[in-house]
Amino acid sequence: MKQSLQERCEAQIRNETAMRRVAKIEHEAVLKLCAMMHVNAGREVNPEHMKECNSILKSRAGVFSNFRGTLQRVVVAKMAIVDDPEAFIDGVMDVYEKLKAGRKLPGEMLAMAATTIVENCPAEQRSEVVEKTRETYAKLKEKHPFLTDESDMSLIALMIMAGKNPKQAAEEAEGLFQTMKKDYKISSDVAQSVAMVLSLSDKPVQQKLEGFFSLYEACKNAKHATARDKAMVIYSAFADVECDMNETVEAIGEVDDWLKGQKGYGAFSLGTSERRLFATSIVLENMRAVNSAASSSVTNAISQAIIEELVLILVMIILTGIIVSTNVTSSLV
Repeated sequence: MKQSLQERCEAQIRNETAMRRVAKIEHEAVLKLCAMMHVNAGREVNPEHMKECNSILKSRAGVFSNFRGTLQRVVVAKMAIVDDPEAFIDGVMDVYEKLKAGRKLPGEMLAMAATTIVENCPAEQRSEVVEKTRETYAKLKEKHPFLTDESDMSLIALMIMAGKNPKQAAEEAEGLFQTMKKDYKISSDVAQSVAMVLSLSDKPVQQKLEGFFSLYEACKNAKHATARDKAMVIYSAFADVECDMNETVEAIGEVDDWLKGQKGYGAFSLGTSERRLFATSIVLENMRAVNSAASSSVTNAISQAIIEELVLILVMIILTGIIVSTNVTSSLV
């Protein structure tokens, strides 16, 4: 394993250990995601600072707020890695109010979309991004009323922040969706998320699709792939990353095997597919960091920021679904 990747893996485990001191009772996947946020930001989990941020959040959000549910720990982690947690959460609350305008029962995914916008958009542009995000969502919802939901909001916001207008974003995503449904055997919910991610890249449609499916199949043949469900969307995030296919698959395999021997990655803590989701995310983030350091162009800075946020969004969407499903199943037993 390359040194940079080994160091990132070790930092992940170190921060997970620190997170367990912050939250003794928490879903393992959430702890891992919070640790990953700190690693990506080049920070170490500070339990005392996390507690301070949690108190700030509680002062802004009531008990029944969408910021106090499954995503509470994630929001606190996002607050902990910025310079001004109070300004960050105030900005998030403001964007959230604008996103949910006119919605009867806004959910946690809308709160997550608000954090995505605040993290990646200057304050003076947020209102415009919110308006265009809502417009794009409405267009996709009209096309697929039972498929499109609030979990798509963060990906839609990324398309808008990548410079696409609502009409362009909706048409590109729909075109990719229809191609996948016609030419590849893939479920509709996975196809829609993959379409949104791939639309962030300016590469030719066929090249993006072939790259996505080729990487997944290569990982599958190497026995290091996620399940063929929502988790496989993570492979689409490699669309704009310059990488060698064989080296990428080898790196994912190395990290997957390494994680398997670490605390919290066994069969009773995390499923095989979820472990491979984290392994793939770690490899992708390491490539992003290396590529970003190698180039100082504005275009590269923008694309790398999108990739970083994209990884977190995908992991959050996938794991939130798993956590909710687990909680529902437990309540029925």
